[in-house]
Formats: sequence, structure tokens, C-alpha cells
Amino acid sequence: MIIIICVIVLLIIFKMRTYSSEEIGEIGEQCVIRELSWLPKEYITLNDILLPTQYGTTQIDHIVVSPYGIFVIETKNYKGCIWGYQDSKEWKQGLLGKKNYVGWSNEQYKFQNPIHQNLLHFRAVRSVLKNIGDFTIIPIVAFSDSAELNITAPNHIVINWRDLHSVIQSYNHQCISPENVQRIIERLSTVNIITEGSREQHTLRIQTKQQIRELAIANRRCPKCGGNLVERVSKYGTFWGCSNFPRCRFTYND
Repeated sequence: MIIIICVIVLLIIFKMRTYSSEEIGEIGEQCVIRELSWLPKEYITLNDILLPTQYGTTQIDHIVVSPYGIFVIETKNYKGCIWGYQDSKEWKQGLLGKKNYVGWSNEQYKFQNPIHQNLLHFRAVRSVLKNIGDFTIIPIVAFSDSAELNITAPNHIVINWRDLHSVIQSYNHQCISPENVQRIIERLSTVNIITEGSREQHTLRIQTKQQIRELAIANRRCPKCGGNLVERVSKYGTFWGCSNFPRCRFTYND
């Protein structure tokens, strides 16, 4: 009886544990790795790839190399309702019915448009492979199966994890030879940065960049060009825009 009680207590503690954003991301990546492992052997998956760019480095969750194209996958372990447009700078996550101290709430959070984020990955892969050839590269943004997607992005692939397998295999036109598949894998593996502390430095650069952006906005300065942020009104409501418009088109919603 005591053992049963201890097990129940441990399970309750485990469920109540609060995971960091890094841990949540890692859990999501492991789920996607498991999903990709069901692909046929002609699909080769590379995980957690750190590539050099002209601005520093970019970290890619998954790259799948196949005779039918190169799939660059950005993983998002988000739940709830996800709203966004392909050209928006930020998307929204809605957590319906979340309990707080005063009752039930409908919390919303903003996050960077993952399509834009994955396009940077797309360009990095294309740049790394340019000396080998011009290959078909397909960017994919994959959200948790717990996410309800309300995305308007007709020119991009935004799906749930459960659809990864079928979407990737829907590309069935062979456009990369077996020899080039091997050359691509060797090139990506060679360029992948694995030196000690490289990923920590990459994360620190991202955090520092975000802090600088938030500080500039707090002081009503444009983080893009340094101009003043002025309040403007559109048919959708008020927002902050750069005083150097149209030369600078930075906008921000509180």
C-alpha cells in the first residue's frame, strides 16, 4: 500500500513539473525524430545541425535528404490554437481554459513567425550546397499534434507532426541522384559545427539580440533602423510604426 501511494505521489509531482522552453523544445524534437524514423531507408535524417551563415550561425532541427528533395524542418512543440499569416512578423498562441488565481482565462502569447525562421535555414542549406549543385529544398514547419492550426500560408507547408510522414512522401519525383544524396549528406555533416560550446554561443547570440530588440522597443526606438516609434492607427486598431516609414517598415503591437 505504501509503495502504491509513493508511485501516485511521484506521478502527481511529474505531471505538475514545469518544463523550461528548452526542455519543451527538446521533447518536441525527439517526437519528430521518432516520426521521421518511420520513413523508408532512402530518406536520411540529420538532427540538430548548426550551420555557418554570413551573420553567424543558424540551428536547424531536422534535415531529411532523399532522392525526392531535401526537407528542412522547423519543430514547434506548442499546444492550443495557433494563428498566423505567412507574411506576419509574429504569430499567436492561444491557451483556452487555462486556470489562474482568479478563475479561467484565455491567455495569448506571441512568437516569431516560424516560416521566416525556417526560410533562414533554407538559405543556409542552399548556400552550403551551392558548390555541389542546385537541389530541390522544401521547408516545413511542424507543430505538435496538440496544436490547432489556423494558419493562412498558401505558399508554405505548416502541418502537425502526425502529417510529416505523408507530406514528405507526397514528393515522389526523383530529382537527386543516389551519388548526390551521399555528397549532400557528407557536405552537411562536414560543415555542421560541433565544437564545444558552439551551441551555447549560438543561443546566447539569439538571447542577446532579443534583449536588444526589447530594450529598443521599450524606449520607443526602432530596433531595425534606430528611428523613433510613433503610434499609428489602422482599420485593425492602433500600433507602433517607425518614423522613417516607408524607408523602414518596422511595426509593433503592444
